[in-house]
Formats: sequence, structure tokens, C-alpha cells
Amino acid sequence: MLKDQKKKVKAPEKKIKAPEVIVAGPDETGRLDRILALRYPDWSRTGLQKLINVRLITVDGHPCSPHHKVREGQTIRIEWPRDPERRPPRLSTDLPFPVLYEDDELFALDKPAGLVVHPAVGHQDGDTLVELVEAKLEKGPWPDSIRPGLVHRLDRDTTGVIVMAKTPEAHRKLSLQFSRRQTKKTYMALARGLIEPNEGVIESHLARHPGKRQRFAVSGKDGRLSTTRFKVIDRIPGKEGATLVEMTPLTGRTHQIRVHLAHFGHPILGDHVYGLAEKEFAFVKRQLLHAAVLVVTHPSTGKELRFEAPLPADFQEALKLIRSRP
Repeated sequence: MLKDQKKKVKAPEKKIKAPEVIVAGPDETGRLDRILALRYPDWSRTGLQKLINVRLITVDGHPCSPHHKVREGQTIRIEWPRDPERRPPRLSTDLPFPVLYEDDELFALDKPAGLVVHPAVGHQDGDTLVELVEAKLEKGPWPDSIRPGLVHRLDRDTTGVIVMAKTPEAHRKLSLQFSRRQTKKTYMALARGLIEPNEGVIESHLARHPGKRQRFAVSGKDGRLSTTRFKVIDRIPGKEGATLVEMTPLTGRTHQIRVHLAHFGHPILGDHVYGLAEKEFAFVKRQLLHAAVLVVTHPSTGKELRFEAPLPADFQEALKLIRSRP
């Protein structure tokens, strides 16, 4: 009688998905990434955009961009990644910074310094805020004209409260609040010098800098009228004094607070675009501007929501160091 022999079980081979070819139908026209996101709901839109950008997805045999406008009858060819682990996964809803509030329609975050809010030139590596929060958003469909979730913006090195919409309808209602100036925003800034008087209003017209297109400047009456209230919280005297000041923008222009304080003669410490490179404040590595409070109306309930974010550690450390100097 033969002894029982253990059969060696061969591990199943990983199947490599063959390239897929799609012919766009009459209801599959418009942005390439949106069409693919609707057809393949288990893929994130960001993941599909990455496949397009590395030329694994082509249209009529040609590489293109995620926002390429597909026409009826065009052929879309998809070469799925050979290694399943290379597939860009949906990002976790666990975020590396505090979530201040969340419900089914919106959430508020405490944005850290150094985080770019949305993809732009030089920031297309999948590490922006809108990409990190993608898994929290409803699939939509979102209009092509907006960035899903994004209601307003903060500069890369500005910290603090930012609110995001989970659904297209919440996005529409929240965006209207911002455009109609129905929200309330309070920022804290640490500015160079001792600001006088204790409170006041800075008002000017702002427009793009004529020679440096990434900057904005006060421009007489050619730009857009911009208004910011300020209130001094603490003056810190010394050889190079500084002022902790509360800023309330009544309009929402790009770089408004930074330009207003610089034009007022008190640029924000660490602002290397509108400020000065001073040895006395060399320890400040980024602009010390913080979105401390944001008040909005809930898009469904009509209830007022107030979000607050404490001063970040580097801001508090800068205050401590300046106060300790003779």
C-alpha cells in the first residue's frame, strides 16, 4: 500500500488584466477623468488621473490630459497596472491633521503649514489637501467647473480652519455664502513692528503685480476694492518689535491680509513674498498667519456653525522667543 503523499498545491498565478478598450457613447462625452470615474466607481478620480498622466490611458492612440474633452465615437484604451500594489488606492479617511467637525454634508479641518490646498503648477504629486480628503466626498457627479469639496482656500503656509463640502449641493450653498460675504473669518497674524492705533480698517484696491504675476499689490482704483479690519492683541517691544494682531477680512481677495499688512508698513513675519528677510527673525520659517475662526451657516439646517483652531506650535514658539528677548 502506497503511503499518502501530500500534494504540493501550486499557488494561483496573479492574473494580469488585459488592456481594455472603450468606444465613447453619446452619454460618455466631456472630461476624460470624469467619464472614467463614472464607469469605474471603485477607482478614485485622482487614481485615474495618475494613470492618464503616466500614459496608461490614451484616446484614439494618443496620450492626453485628464481634462481632455472626449467626443462620441472616440476610442479610450486603458492599460491597467501590472502589479496590483501599484494601483493608486483610495486614500484613507484618517487624516494626519485634526478634523474639527464633520457630518454628512461638510467637514472642517485644522490645516497645517506647508500643505498645498489643490493641485497646481509644481504641486501635482497627489499630496494636496483636496486629494487627501477625496475619500470623504460623495461621488457626485461633481460639475467639471469646480474642484470637488473645495469651498475656499488658504495659502500653503497659512494654518488653521478650512471647511470642505462633501456633496455638490452643500458645495453650491457654502460657496454662495463665501461669494456673498455671509461668512465670518478671523485670522491671527504676527507682524513686524509696533502697530498703531489699537484698531482700525485697511482699505485699498488690489490687483496682480504688473511685473510679478504670482504677487498682488495695491493699485489705486484699477483693482478690486478690499477691506480688512484689524485689532491689536499684543505689542511686543524690543530692538525689533512685533505685534500680535487680529485680522478680519470683509472681502476675500487672494493674499489680501498679507498685502494689506505689508502696505501698512507691518509685513507678516516669515512672509518672504511681501515681507523682508531680517536676521532678527531668521528663526521664523514661514508666514505667521493663522485662520483662527470661521463661522458659516449649515447648508441644510440653517444653523450657525463656528469652527476654531488654536495657534499652532511654531506660531506659539515664535511668540515665546520674541517675548523673551531684551
